[in-house]
Amino acid sequence: MLTACAEQRETEALVVLLDSAPESLDPRRGSSAVETRTQQLIFRGLVHLSDDLSIQPDLAKTIDTSQSGRIRIQLRSGQRFHNCYDDTKGGMLKAEDVIYSYESIRDPQVESRKLNIWADLKGVTAPDPKGLIVDFELQRDLPNWLEGNGTLGILEKSCAEIDPKAFARHPSGTGPLAFAQRIGDREIHLQRFEPSLAFERLILRVVKDENTRILEMLKGRSHVLLTTPARPLLAVLARESDLKLLNQPGLGYSYLGLNLEVPALGKKEVRRALALAIDRPGIIKHKYLGLARPSVGMMPPQHWAHASHLEPMVPDLRQAAALLASVDYRTNPDLLDDPTGNDERKVLRLELRCTPEKASRALALVLKGQLHRIGVEVDLRVNDFPSLFQQVKRRNFQMVRMEWTEVRNPMLLEWVFHSDFIPEEAGPPCRHHRDCPGAYESGNETKRRYSCTAKVCSMAAGTCGEGCRRQGASQCEATEPGLCRRAGGNRGSYSRPRVDELIDQARGLSGEAERKPLFDEIQRLLAEDLPYISLWHEDRVWVVNTAWQGIVLKPSGSFTGLLGAKRREP
Repeated sequence: MLTACAEQRETEALVVLLDSAPESLDPRRGSSAVETRTQQLIFRGLVHLSDDLSIQPDLAKTIDTSQSGRIRIQLRSGQRFHNCYDDTKGGMLKAEDVIYSYESIRDPQVESRKLNIWADLKGVTAPDPKGLIVDFELQRDLPNWLEGNGTLGILEKSCAEIDPKAFARHPSGTGPLAFAQRIGDREIHLQRFEPSLAFERLILRVVKDENTRILEMLKGRSHVLLTTPARPLLAVLARESDLKLLNQPGLGYSYLGLNLEVPALGKKEVRRALALAIDRPGIIKHKYLGLARPSVGMMPPQHWAHASHLEPMVPDLRQAAALLASVDYRTNPDLLDDPTGNDERKVLRLELRCTPEKASRALALVLKGQLHRIGVEVDLRVNDFPSLFQQVKRRNFQMVRMEWTEVRNPMLLEWVFHSDFIPEEAGPPCRHHRDCPGAYESGNETKRRYSCTAKVCSMAAGTCGEGCRRQGASQCEATEPGLCRRAGGNRGSYSRPRVDELIDQARGLSGEAERKPLFDEIQRLLAEDLPYISLWHEDRVWVVNTAWQGIVLKPSGSFTGLLGAKRREP
């Protein structure tokens, strides 16, 4: 009888399948795609990403960037928070809530992964904390700062500051759905907060095994599958009358990362030869069943900053072979107009890192075979993803096939290709970020900012905790010093002054019309230099039970596309 009751309750809810659980629902902590998308159901930020992938106001009613180094936000009135974890009724949104949301990122108890928000931020203030005006004071004039930092979910100060860990377990925001309960890493239950929603509850169910996810959909026990199934399964699912497939060009970007500190890969001729040897259309047709598009750079075609003037590279084995021969590497003699001396040249041997999953290894083998056609010998090095990513972050790789799951903010080009974002370490040993170059608060400013790897210590219940020692009446410091380390995504050590200059110019502008020509030129230069070899943008597919209508797969992949769901009339 209890089972029957549970099944009855579940039919009243929209049941959605995920392949992995969000680690945290606190918007100050989670940073993965599944965490961000789940948080968007519970929280709203000052701005949000619209369907055309531009940034639009959300909790912000107006945004004023007229004063250099300051962004003034007027908040929308009448925005109520969900009930707090202690069941206290949620209050109305005020300036102090925005100030707390951003300042609490620096609280060690929060354990935020978004400290980079403060890289260019001096402070967040308000003329009246109980009012609706908020000022963001910046280190320099950055009118587009909200583009990368304004989507942070806003928390209610009076609720979240009481106990950060309790809040993280039972979060509350101003989003369309309120948190109800979490059952381990298996289920997250959300309930209707926005009255216009046609369903009472939404259940996010985590099923890691793909076959089990497919059976859940075929048997009608779940209503939406948000993880794109393996390509061979799509044809099977498409034949089911009770299911429909929603297809949308994705924001992901698949690429071959190159370490330009490797002597051979430091040569532009070699990089172009590798790019010309890869048959993107063939791989898309046979491995992705046509559900992907060749890429010309990081920005997907539907993004406003996409370089529409560039064309995907067409495979050309003869040109690739000629380029290799021009820098004294042996190639396939059949591809050369004059193979004289080819046998005396050295063989180009490179290492390609990949993960052990079947699809990843299969794709790596295809790339190995295609590069072999021009005489390049590729050795595969297989690591589980955490190990592989650690090696990449340490720049211990030659070639690696990776992907960005989402490319939204065009300033990602700065993180990946600006020379100031080449990771490195600097002395001396440190105990705090202020000990490192670039620490604004210490007067130790440099263009390149570093953070300290020493343990962050805070006093709790009168003690400092393991790895920390007391320093004064209310302060703790790490017992072991750390290193000053500069973070950055430019792990291939690419550097071109003109690209740096254009990125710096784009950062100082706000309008899309002003910035678009700069991003076009940046992407043209990157396509010329090839620090990444662009591969493709894979499409996203949702599987939906036809008993439900109104579900929309948005270009961003946002779970907010579920909010229009309602049951079809019998």
